[in-house]
Amino acid sequence: MKNSPNVLVVDDDANLRKTLADILRFKGYTVAVAANGAEAIAEAARTAMNVALIDLKLPDMSGIAVMEKIKAASPFTEAIILTGHASMDSAVEATNKGAFSYLLKPYEIDSLLLNIRHAVDRQQNQQEIVRLASFPEMNPNPVLEINVAGEITYLNPAAAKLFPQLVIAQPASGMLGDFPLDAASGEQAVREISIGNATFEQFLSPVPERDLIRIYMLDITERKQHEVKLNRLNQRLNTLRNIDEFLLAAESEEALFRVVCAALRGLDDTVGVIIASRQTGYVLKPVAWAGFDETMIAALNIRWDDSEYGRGLMGIAAREKKTMVAADLENDARYEPWREIVQTWQLKSAAAVPLLAEGDTMGVLAIYSGRCNSFDEETILFLIEVANDIAMGVHSLRQDRKLRATLDSLRKSLDGTVETVARMMEMRDPYTAGHERRVAQLACDIGKAMGLPERQVEGLRVIGYLHDIGKIAVPAEILSKPSRLTEVELAMVKSHAKAGYDILRDMEFPWPVAQAVWQHHERLDGTGYPQGLKGDDIILEARILMVADVVEAMASHRPYRPAIGLTGALAEISTNRGKYYDERVVDACLRLFIESNFKFKDDA
Repeated sequence: MKNSPNVLVVDDDANLRKTLADILRFKGYTVAVAANGAEAIAEAARTAMNVALIDLKLPDMSGIAVMEKIKAASPFTEAIILTGHASMDSAVEATNKGAFSYLLKPYEIDSLLLNIRHAVDRQQNQQEIVRLASFPEMNPNPVLEINVAGEITYLNPAAAKLFPQLVIAQPASGMLGDFPLDAASGEQAVREISIGNATFEQFLSPVPERDLIRIYMLDITERKQHEVKLNRLNQRLNTLRNIDEFLLAAESEEALFRVVCAALRGLDDTVGVIIASRQTGYVLKPVAWAGFDETMIAALNIRWDDSEYGRGLMGIAAREKKTMVAADLENDARYEPWREIVQTWQLKSAAAVPLLAEGDTMGVLAIYSGRCNSFDEETILFLIEVANDIAMGVHSLRQDRKLRATLDSLRKSLDGTVETVARMMEMRDPYTAGHERRVAQLACDIGKAMGLPERQVEGLRVIGYLHDIGKIAVPAEILSKPSRLTEVELAMVKSHAKAGYDILRDMEFPWPVAQAVWQHHERLDGTGYPQGLKGDDIILEARILMVADVVEAMASHRPYRPAIGLTGALAEISTNRGKYYDERVVDACLRLFIESNFKFKDDA
């Protein structure tokens, strides 16, 4: 590589800086590095750079700001912006402010080297233009001179060939664009103009001593085409990323379809997007769309048989399970049934991609452009990837729906089993009938008041129903004894907590049911039973259950004593808040009764 071009690498990632610098030196470049914007600007001031590779996000300023400061001091330095965060806005801003290109991390090193080589070529061409300023007739690029009156005073051979209609001493034509005529200002300017299908960069250089403007022109058509392609790629990457992110959160097929249509509608030249579902009776029913109104959608009448209304792209895609493209809808005979729609909405080209699920077509994605021949091979591959993502999302939603149905069925079965066990216990101890159900109700509402997740609250309901299951091991005559229990009988009753644990410990629940049942008569200060646990050694579910159990038991009648009443029950937990009972649980329980007017269901 002649003259060993200078390349500046600006990135706050030390490993990336070193790796890039080593590769570029191996390729024959002279390399300088900078860890932030200030270092980069200082380095560019010391050494004229052919190309600067600048990370978009730097610790002290944006990469675009760094690029602007470097180019202000050295206008011919080309900048390539590198970023790990795809953003259409930042890509457009970078190119509008003079970046040669904009690459996404991780990038292919061959692609980066190709961009650097093209940037060096462009930079050296611009320098060559300036060098040839003294010999404009030898410059292979167009060079013109215009006086302050707007009259052409000079055309070199390349300019005369490009603009055969321009004549010396005549006014410049509008195809040269508007340009400043203040030659005395001494300010140079750079701008782009389009001539036919070509794009040129104009360098306007005042010549004050001759009171004229010299215009150097460089054909940048290939570079602009590359920029357009890059912008479209970034736009598609952003669109695909947004769709994929929504796939993870979509709650329904309809919501997913709407998001996809809206995202694709934002692509350049796109007039509208439709997703249609394949129905019985050979009907393709639009289920989501963007860009079109309901009147247009209602008038479509799309089918997937071989009838007149089934021979459009969507019908063929659904019927034959293949991607279809129409480059010129206005002259496409297949669209005769929809000629008025095509003309009204100025639809120029279209593509339709089948949505395949487990080998079968469930629908079609169609996208319509306001430009002919919009759908090249890269665009079709992009749409196929979108269609595959849609199909994957729908499959996931349907599998999730089946799983939820199965879980609902299992949950109902579990609920039935738990409630049956509770009723069996009530039959053995009719004097406390409904206790388990009421404790479960209060425990669940306490959990909700504490802001616990719905799944954890569901576990409290199961624990509440089963918390006294160990009483099945206590003789019924003791449970229903109308007088005070002896010490031996009391010990037998207290054994129900451990007995309940022994019954439940080998059963697989998604909640700590057995542990909570074992601990629900413990107290925070260690005075409870059967293990004498303290504080955080008692799990949260047991701490909630002990409060719910105490309140319900004290508020209800027992064979050996009358009901103490709700006021006495709330006084008990309030007095011993923080001593026996968890403060947060007590506070939530008190709020329920005092602020929310909680009532047990059989008391309501």
